[in-house]
Amino acid sequence: MACGKFRRDENNRFKTLARLANQRLQELIEADEQKKKNRNKRKIRSMPVFEIPDNDNWQVEYEEQEEEYSDHKAAAAAKRRKKSSSNNNNTPKTKKESSGEGSSSQPPPRPLPEDFKKAIRKLAQGGKRVSEEKLVIEKGLFKTDLAKGNNRLSIPFTQVLDHTFLTDEETHFLTTRDANNKMNFKEVTIIEPSLELDKVKLCRWDMNKANGKNTSSNYVLNGAWSNVAQRNNLEPEDVVQLWSFRIDQELHLALVKIPHNN
Repeated sequence: MACGKFRRDENNRFKTLARLANQRLQELIEADEQKKKNRNKRKIRSMPVFEIPDNDNWQVEYEEQEEEYSDHKAAAAAKRRKKSSSNNNNTPKTKKESSGEGSSSQPPPRPLPEDFKKAIRKLAQGGKRVSEEKLVIEKGLFKTDLAKGNNRLSIPFTQVLDHTFLTDEETHFLTTRDANNKMNFKEVTIIEPSLELDKVKLCRWDMNKANGKNTSSNYVLNGAWSNVAQRNNLEPEDVVQLWSFRIDQELHLALVKIPHNN
């Protein structure tokens, strides 16, 4: 009888230990799952948040930022090359060079080719008044400028050489909307690199950057832009100039393709 009682006590003790072990095991499993959840939460919080602007041009905004970043990298690389070349140049400077006279940090812009001046005079036949030509921008073309799906030439404000190519009235008009709440545009005659004529639309795009504080502003040529680019065999990294002029106060544009050997 004493033997039977001993066995029952041992069984009860074993069951108690087994129950405690199961409870402890369950606690360890739950604690491990909680740690995994906390790690996942920390990973999610550490991931960058991309804000998409509440407008229809968010994709264009990304492309413009990509272009600005490329422009920045190219400018920085050119600056480094210039600095390296300057450091390696041991040629003594003349007095005129050392004083800074007769030198310029940037070369003067290329003048409007004579063929384009003749085309402008031809447009102004009949006694029409022609204004002085103004260089709006000289830029290298990006893939985004030539993609058919985009159909636009980007003209960043920061690269415009002369903002007076537009009148005050035109500048204000491009910031307003029509009855359908779409941004107004100005249709402009353009002389192509081939000296053919076409009509393009000049627009202004103001886009909020992802931080919600800064704005990226660009003039844009669209409308028939893809046709102009295709007819003139424009390719990425081609350098072009966009000139403005007026005939009887009406705005016109001229697109010049710089030869690669220049």
